[in-house]
Amino acid sequence: MQPNTYLTPSELVYLNGEKFAQKVRLGNTKLLHNDQDVGRVALVVAILRAALFTQEQYRTLRLEVRKKKVLLGLASTETLYADPVGPMPAWPEGTVEAALPPLAQHFYQPKGENEVINIIYAWLGQDAASPYELVLEKIKWGLAKRGLLEVQEERKLKIFVSRKFICPVATLRLAAEQPLQPVFDLLNFYSQSRPDVWKESEEAIRKGVGSRQEKSDDSSSFD
Repeated sequence: MQPNTYLTPSELVYLNGEKFAQKVRLGNTKLLHNDQDVGRVALVVAILRAALFTQEQYRTLRLEVRKKKVLLGLASTETLYADPVGPMPAWPEGTVEAALPPLAQHFYQPKGENEVINIIYAWLGQDAASPYELVLEKIKWGLAKRGLLEVQEERKLKIFVSRKFICPVATLRLAAEQPLQPVFDLLNFYSQSRPDVWKESEEAIRKGVGSRQEKSDDSSSFD
């Protein structure tokens, strides 16, 4: 299929965000397609879970919870690994689905450090004041590269550039017409049948994204 004629599971979650996350008291983000506010963290977790679980559905990666030694080997903790096991479908460039398998392969060889935490951290590529918003920005740029979002730029003082993403009617129609039930079924399968992966996937996503929190210059800060 042409890259601009369908949405990947993670993109489908993003463009139907109100069905996967609810508004919270603090920490909301405004959805692009309908201006609703939903919880930023819950939305990102749903997006990245969809991308991860899809890899196993296509037999590209195998998700497994394993023990990892910590504290110089004196203790262990459970963490989620993504083992490369098969070829990757031709996901559109710039999507999370296309980015995860090569990163899993990179961390798998030679030291077996292919923890989902490391993969998410590497995928983000940089620290940010709001790393969860950075995730959403990367999703939007992936859509924009395929012409599924429009980008408006405004230059201020000839130096500062602000960008605004706009969701065209054709993309809204695509998001409405593409079946959403397979994504619900995928998430429900893991929550019901693989509770260990379901639990550790949220933990790994939160830690991987959270590790990209920009450090404060204030030495008195302990965040």
